[in-house]
Amino acid sequence: MLWDEILPENHSLLSINLRVLELSKPADMQFKYLMIQKAGVLKGLVYLQHLKITNSHFDGTAIDKPGLGWLKKVVNNQFSDVLICGNLFRVHFPGYFFVNPEDNNLIFEVLTDYLNSERDHCKFCGILLKDCPTQLKESERFKPYHDDVTMELEMRNEWLSIDDYRKSLDKKYRQRCAKIQKAKQTLLVKELTLTEIVENSQRIQELYENVAFKQALRIGFVNAAYFVEMKRRHGDDFVLKAYYLEGKMVAFSSYIMYPDNSMEIHFIGLDYEFNESYCLYFNILFDGVEMAIKHKANRLELGRTARVAKASVGALPVEVHNYIFLKKGIPSLAFSFFNSWFIKNIGEDWKNRNPFKSTLSQPLVKV
Repeated sequence: MLWDEILPENHSLLSINLRVLELSKPADMQFKYLMIQKAGVLKGLVYLQHLKITNSHFDGTAIDKPGLGWLKKVVNNQFSDVLICGNLFRVHFPGYFFVNPEDNNLIFEVLTDYLNSERDHCKFCGILLKDCPTQLKESERFKPYHDDVTMELEMRNEWLSIDDYRKSLDKKYRQRCAKIQKAKQTLLVKELTLTEIVENSQRIQELYENVAFKQALRIGFVNAAYFVEMKRRHGDDFVLKAYYLEGKMVAFSSYIMYPDNSMEIHFIGLDYEFNESYCLYFNILFDGVEMAIKHKANRLELGRTARVAKASVGALPVEVHNYIFLKKGIPSLAFSFFNSWFIKNIGEDWKNRNPFKSTLSQPLVKV
């Protein structure tokens, strides 16, 4: 396939990776593929996700207030179509590739031309250029978006087991970790095969939606078919573990192993009726740390949400290079409102969390 021929080995934009989402057919999303040629020679590729925004993508508490009727109208009418260059559901998944890295800044020109062409007879209210591999030069239309970070835990050579990790924590966090892991003892944790993921699709969907709909901003949703296709695509490099209480699945966590020896805690699902009594969410985090140690991973990616919890495990913020273009007027005002509300809800407390002993208090900081 011509698309794949210019891509490096294991690149995220290989067609076999993009096919995962196409086959799972997430709601409210379509896909676009651009091939950039010069003098008949293929110079670059661009992968776009066209997302139709609906009220379900926002926490109702943000807009169901007196005086915010205009915002609901915007969401319904003017903030409905967004173009994403990249993958909403993955971390560090750039949406473009140029054979010559010096051409990377052409992405702004390509996206602007695409927007102006209106070839889809759709007026996009904005474009998000996410997870750029490197920082790009300033653009007149696209502005850097600095409020997006992902949480990462740098794995340490001295962690040969989860016990070694616990010993590196200060007394308060070490006792807390032991208490949390003790709460899991009555649960059965099982790695599911492809067949078992298919058989448990309905429950996986329910548990995923429990978590997804608790997020303040839930832009885009996957479905149970996504986990099936991820297992088909990645095999042993994609793991889905289910947590059972008396034969009932009460949680799951998925993991991705990357060729660069890093690991990611991917999407999870919870039954919140049992979350507090069995510390399900925190056990998922600690089990992820243990799994990363067993796989000798050098870095554990924990994602963008729940920063307080992830900082408590030892994760640090890593700034992602994103750029955004929004049409002037109401779409820009709506975005500013939601962004301010989102940042306010995150708070600042997570920045003060350091669970390690003082001798380990200065791990790699990337922000």
